[in-house]
Amino acid sequence: MFFKRFLFILVVVLFVRMPLIAQEQVQELPGETASPEAAASSPADSESDITFDAAVVPQEPSASENDGRKHYLAALTGAAFIYGGLFTYNRYVLGSGWTKVNWEYASHFYEHEQKWDTDWYWTNFVLHPYQGSLAYMAGRSANLNRLESFALATVCDFSWEYFCETNAPSKNDLVYSSIGAFAVGEMLHRLSLEADQIHWLLGYAINPERLWTEAWTRQKLSGTTGNIYELSLSTAVGTCFARSAFGYGYGTQYETFPAFLSEKISVVYNDPYGHDSNDPYSQFNLDIAGSIGVASGDGYSSIDRCLFHDVRIISDGMLFARAPQLGSGDTQTTVGMVFEYDFIWSNLVQLSSLAPGVAFKQRIELDASDIEWQLHGAWVALGTTEFDYFYRGLMSDISSDYREYSYTTGAELVSRFRWKTLAGQALSLDFHGYAMYDFYGQKQDALDTGWEFVGLLTAGYELPVSKLVRLGLQNELYVKKTLFNEMENVCVLADTVSTFVKFQLK
Repeated sequence: MFFKRFLFILVVVLFVRMPLIAQEQVQELPGETASPEAAASSPADSESDITFDAAVVPQEPSASENDGRKHYLAALTGAAFIYGGLFTYNRYVLGSGWTKVNWEYASHFYEHEQKWDTDWYWTNFVLHPYQGSLAYMAGRSANLNRLESFALATVCDFSWEYFCETNAPSKNDLVYSSIGAFAVGEMLHRLSLEADQIHWLLGYAINPERLWTEAWTRQKLSGTTGNIYELSLSTAVGTCFARSAFGYGYGTQYETFPAFLSEKISVVYNDPYGHDSNDPYSQFNLDIAGSIGVASGDGYSSIDRCLFHDVRIISDGMLFARAPQLGSGDTQTTVGMVFEYDFIWSNLVQLSSLAPGVAFKQRIELDASDIEWQLHGAWVALGTTEFDYFYRGLMSDISSDYREYSYTTGAELVSRFRWKTLAGQALSLDFHGYAMYDFYGQKQDALDTGWEFVGLLTAGYELPVSKLVRLGLQNELYVKKTLFNEMENVCVLADTVSTFVKFQLK
């Protein structure tokens, strides 16, 4: 419920362009400096610019300027309030059996064996990172640095798994609620500051921990603003065709998803090209999309058989970057370390990854157009892919120990290309490739180990109608091939075609 409300508010926040005021003095934490991109920002001269009359915007509660001191107790109590509240709600309102922890169980926490869990996919890979991000943002809102905030989220996650649940400590939760919390929390922390430029309530909605820390410290959150480099909202309609080939005599399955409606919001925080910074997530890309429509009639659950759904969170943030001068002065280059957090949940795909790696980004400015391209190579510290035999409803006698996805590790490759003209036309290609190896011991006897190769190729074209509105066509090809050690292999092909209207707000 927390995350659903957050997504709704985030869409409202990002639908409206964060105004950039060139003369505005940027407040910073002591020891932090504004990025070159933020310092050079100025209002865009286009009809898509949205401004606000300060006279009609209510003022935020009175608070003093931030003195930069670290408030450890405010951070700790803010995180404890969230985790304690969740535990109390689950135990005393919902009466969840897994919360019936006693002293004997908690005092022998060191004897608890870690295991993979079988929780709902959305819970494990969206709600858990968001829960951890609240602890992380409690630290950041109390002026703790990134490492201290990450440590706070990790301690909270460890405490939850070992002292607040009777279930075995979850291997996957320990990773996604700490490492995932850093990726999600740092992006939300920065977007909360940007939202303050529209209305202080929106900033609190994105980072609710500020309600606690600012009341405790009586100081406003401090940091740089005016860093939104690109912002767009898209509405699309489309259709999807899929072919899945299975072993064990199941043969080939053909599916048609006749129609769906999709909403997508895209944020580029600071210019990806020519970026030079030691500040983690001083530059990141974030895409959040949701689709709903008519299903194919196949699938394990009754909902999957009648309802098409596709929810995606695709992001990458630079951990540190350098901007070497390569080529002429019309070329901007970024080289550095990147962190990928991907999540896809649909009728055909359940894929996620937490992957640190390296990235090379370059923009070449021509007379009337720009060419932009990126190449990322990353190691998937922990990821998932769908367990096709379960997910497509082809297994019988399924027990509670089974889940519709498999835990994996491996490699991730991201390649992006975009050609855009000064008039607004754009041609783009985006490829995400994964080579995933399934972990042993996932409590699923029928699931073998082996390799799963996944590729997602998206091609799109945009034609400007005005400076604000663009029309476009997009085609997405999904390919999956498995090489299991003992099980029969699976091959999946899916093609999705859609048309969209895009509002380029920044």
